[in-house]
Amino acid sequence: MKTLHLATIAITTIVFCTGSIAYAEQPPVIITQVELWGPVSFYTDGVRLCEYGEGSLGPWAIGWMELYNTKNETLLIDDFTAAAGGGQGEYLPITLGPHQYCYIQDTNRVSTRIGVGGSLGNGLPPHDNTTTTIWYSIQPFAGKVIQNYSTPKLSDDFGDTRTWQLVNGSWMFKEASIKHDFPVKKTLLSPSRQIQWGISIKDLKCAEGYVIVVKKSDPTNEYLQGNPACVSPSSASVLVMRGWGVPEQTMMIPSTNSTLAYYVEGSKLDQVVPDLASHGLILDLKTTSNSKMMVFLPRSFVDSPQIGDYASFNVTADGKKIDYREHLTPTDRMFLLSFPNGTKTITIIPKPNTENQG
Repeated sequence: MKTLHLATIAITTIVFCTGSIAYAEQPPVIITQVELWGPVSFYTDGVRLCEYGEGSLGPWAIGWMELYNTKNETLLIDDFTAAAGGGQGEYLPITLGPHQYCYIQDTNRVSTRIGVGGSLGNGLPPHDNTTTTIWYSIQPFAGKVIQNYSTPKLSDDFGDTRTWQLVNGSWMFKEASIKHDFPVKKTLLSPSRQIQWGISIKDLKCAEGYVIVVKKSDPTNEYLQGNPACVSPSSASVLVMRGWGVPEQTMMIPSTNSTLAYYVEGSKLDQVVPDLASHGLILDLKTTSNSKMMVFLPRSFVDSPQIGDYASFNVTADGKKIDYREHLTPTDRMFLLSFPNGTKTITIIPKPNTENQG
């Protein structure tokens, strides 16, 4: 567990305007939890949103922060501005009860992950040595003072549900701790609605005891994401036998701690062979017809310091280059592959940066 001790980082108030310091001993509102890079599939409801009261975070909230009222009185917060990772936003007035928490989304999936490999968007959210800062004033406005509070520089390279949390004066990196001020709704979005919210097909959620089956694609449905359904395992077997659906399958990547998830039509994946030196994979197949395959390569395996966010790949079928589509998610690089009947081997090898120049 990563812990950042604040022995030399005092919790202070910085005055930007003239006037006395109203809360010299401790800022009235501080940041107590920061998500720099969370999964698109993260979702929680029954929480107090800072601007709107009851609501939910996710699945669009890739980055968010938790605010805390340190005072034993209700605070009316105005002039509120938050800056995280180079981005900055202004917010409506906030009301926080005594020692109450609230949540603000500061990064969403649309602004960071549009396009193949992030190429049409802004890439990953800032997540290395990032300082999160808030500015605000407390009503009434007589002798208004602009308060300021900042976290130390924090990093999150994992894209998971762990967050940085202020615990007894130290910043600790551990599983998210959410304060639910309202009853948690047990509603689970349908698979198609989850996809509308930007959740990858690999991360779709079903009620306990059910599994996802995806309807076989037609020629116009390139992403194999048409009509996903939550069904019982027995129903899934029947649907697959009848040729209606494609089930999710998984296979461990040898010599690693990673698991490959995939959907395939017209072929059977026999073996996965990692190329540890290049962070690539070799897929051994048995094909019975022209095939489509959606492969989720864990970024913990395929990414490396030598591979940038927009790296391209050499993708071949039996040594012949084939076209592919690639989409970046917080945890995976999703590849969509089409290859002819008879294909025995697919290779997916990252290109070094020098090959991506010019």
